[in-house]
This record gives sequence, structure tokens and C-alpha cells, in this order.
Amino acid sequence: MKNNRDTSREDYMSNRVMAVFTAAIVMLLGLTYLWNAYDVGRTFFAAQRINNILIWVSAAGLIACIVWLSADLKRGRLRNTILNGAMGSLFFLVLLGSLLLVRYNYMVARRVLYIIIPGIAILHLIYCSYQREFFVLCLTHSAILFGLWIMARTASDKLALLAAIVCLIICAAAVLVFLAASRAGGTLQLGRARLRVLDSDVSRTAAFAVYGVTALAVVAAYILGAPLAYYILYAMVALLVMAAVFFTVKLI
Repeated sequence: MKNNRDTSREDYMSNRVMAVFTAAIVMLLGLTYLWNAYDVGRTFFAAQRINNILIWVSAAGLIACIVWLSADLKRGRLRNTILNGAMGSLFFLVLLGSLLLVRYNYMVARRVLYIIIPGIAILHLIYCSYQREFFVLCLTHSAILFGLWIMARTASDKLALLAAIVCLIICAAAVLVFLAASRAGGTLQLGRARLRVLDSDVSRTAAFAVYGVTALAVVAAYILGAPLAYYILYAMVALLVMAAVFFTVKLI
């Protein structure tokens, strides 16, 4: 039978996941209402003012979260504070959506945020429920999938090249992080603070294999372009699904 501490931690994690998903739903509903207000003449200027206020408030909140996190790192601690985690993501997403409305239009903002907001909520669920190595894998491959999507969709050679370079940098950085963490008992040193990256031993061969295959897929997607880049993107999604099955079985 689980002790009270384990039960309390599980309840805390469950409540935290539910709070993040609820915030994601509320955020999407609020942004949808704001986007719709831009389409109506009599509410356009009011929506514009609200959007400008959101830009300043979210920018200030994001800066405050970064300052708070920097202070925690200098003190040698990384706490799951509201300002450091959930609120930082919230301010960033609101700022991103508001800037997209100003720079482009509500359709672009909707397409981007309807993927990013649920994606962050799912990553938070994985962070709370799964091993740290699976969370790192999902985090890196979420960014890589976005890069592959850009390569499959864009008509700009420069943008496709930039996306490919960023994806390759992510692959190289991930391998270095896994290697450094495996030598230090699964943790990374960030200033005085220690950040847990691995919950179990991850072999160098596995890290090189996963991110090596991913790097080759990125290069192939850049060279081949659409529509073959879409199939490579689907293959990366299949890789994440197989990893999810593997780590879910490990939890049982």
C-alpha cells in the first residue's frame, strides 16, 4: 500500500495537470473570442485595445518570470513555483498570440496557437507522469516536428535551410545533454542548481541512435522537400508513438 506522501504527491500532480489543461482551454476560448471580435466592425477597436494591453501585460509577466528563475538559479534551487513554470508559459503564449494578431492576422494566430497551447499542456502531462528521459525526447522532437512541418510547407529555401539547421542543432544539443547527465547521475548543473534530466540509465548508443536517425531524417526532408517531407514528418510522429508505448510499459 502506498504511503500518505506518495498519495499526496500523486494528488498534487493530478491537480496540477488538470489546472494546466483547464488554463489551456480557457486561453483558447478567450483568444477565439478576441479573434472573432476583430471581424466585427463595431468591436474592432475595442479588440485592438485589449490586444495591446495583453501585449504589455504578458511581456511584463514573462520578464518577471525570467528574473524570478534567474534569482532561483543564483540561489542554487529550482522550485516548481507558479511564476517559474505555468505562469511563464501562459505569459509567453498570450504574448505570442497577441503579436501574431498584430503582425499577421487571427487565422495565422489560430493555426499556430491551436497546436502550441495543447502541445504544452500535453508536455506538462508527460513531465508529471513519465520518466524525465521521455519528457526530454518529446520536448526536443516537438521542436523538430515543427521544423519538419516548416520544411514541408514553406516555399522559401532560406526558411527551410534555417529550420533544418535549428533541428540539427537540437539533435546535437540533446545528445550532449544526455551524455553529460549520464555522467552526473542523471542531473545537469545549472549554476548552483541541479536539474534532473534522466530517471534511469540511458546508454550512449541509444542516444546516438535516436538523434542520429532524427538528424538523417531532417537532412532527407530538407533535400527531398514536399511532399516527401510530410512522410518523414509522419515517421517521426510514429517514432514518438513507439517511444510512448515503451515508456508507458515501463511505468506499469
